[in-house]
Amino acid sequence: MREGRPVAQPPKSLFLQKSMFGLYVGALMFLSVIIAGITAYRMEGWHLSDAIYMVVITVFSVGYEEVEPVSTPTLRLITILIIIAGDASKVYFVGSLVQFITEGEIGKAMEEHRKSRDIEIINDHAIICGYGRIGQTLARELVAKKFPFLIVDNNAERVALAHSHGYQALVGDAGDEATLMEAHIERAVVLATVLPNDMVNVFITLTARNMRPDLRIIARAEDPATEKKLRQAGANEIILPAFVGGMQIANSITHPSLDSILKDTGRHLRNDLKEIGVDIVEHLVVPNGVDDRKTIQQLLRGIETRTLVLAVKKADGSLIQQPPTTYRLEANDVVMMLSLGPAV
Repeated sequence: MREGRPVAQPPKSLFLQKSMFGLYVGALMFLSVIIAGITAYRMEGWHLSDAIYMVVITVFSVGYEEVEPVSTPTLRLITILIIIAGDASKVYFVGSLVQFITEGEIGKAMEEHRKSRDIEIINDHAIICGYGRIGQTLARELVAKKFPFLIVDNNAERVALAHSHGYQALVGDAGDEATLMEAHIERAVVLATVLPNDMVNVFITLTARNMRPDLRIIARAEDPATEKKLRQAGANEIILPAFVGGMQIANSITHPSLDSILKDTGRHLRNDLKEIGVDIVEHLVVPNGVDDRKTIQQLLRGIETRTLVLAVKKADGSLIQQPPTTYRLEANDVVMMLSLGPAV
């Protein structure tokens, strides 16, 4: 299983199913013994209350004096059969109950072991700090992109919710180095702290940056004034949901038709563009590589397709839109381009 992807909930183990079946069979046997015993005594002429009383004290081995004399061979045979069948059904039922409880605990332990093992082998993943509304949306999008991730939240209920969705998650304070070590921050490629508390996000960012100076960190901010603190703490990118939401609403008001088109097709926009020969390309400038220190004009000369440069994303998360052709690229810059296919 690829880390971070949702998986179908595993079916109950065969042993657990057998235990549940044993519980049903044991209960049915015990009830059948009681009904059969009452019916047999009634057929011998006993009153219903006396028959019920006799069967109960017999199957539970209480040993009180019989309400009616058990003097005939038929009554004695009925009593013997009730004792044997009652004890057998009780033993069967109790054994099935113990097996059911034991296997349930073993199953839980095995499931916890599996989760721990999956976390131990996770690699090149994203760490999502917080599984609230934004964390859940982020997880779904990463699943769609088949990007491995691990959720960290100090709320056990939210972690249990993540597990129920089929995601890998662990309980812990993401601002604690021990928790981030358990999340294997040393093997992560990005950390996203999306908690609704800005100060907590600042602290998590600071902790993660001290542990991994080269880690890409994306932080959520509710208050625009927190953006500066997050950058000082080491965040590469800051997302302000309120600002983004406000801009989207403004676009919906001022450009309703265009916004509707982008909203309806944004998820599949890249595939649709490919069908007409247009592709969105993100070109990373490798340190000390071929394109390091080249100008955009020099970069485009080495590309066979017709290309339009949209922006350059810096290593610190800042964005240079429509850069001039004389702009000189630096290590870890990401050049975002529209590839229009080969010239004709």
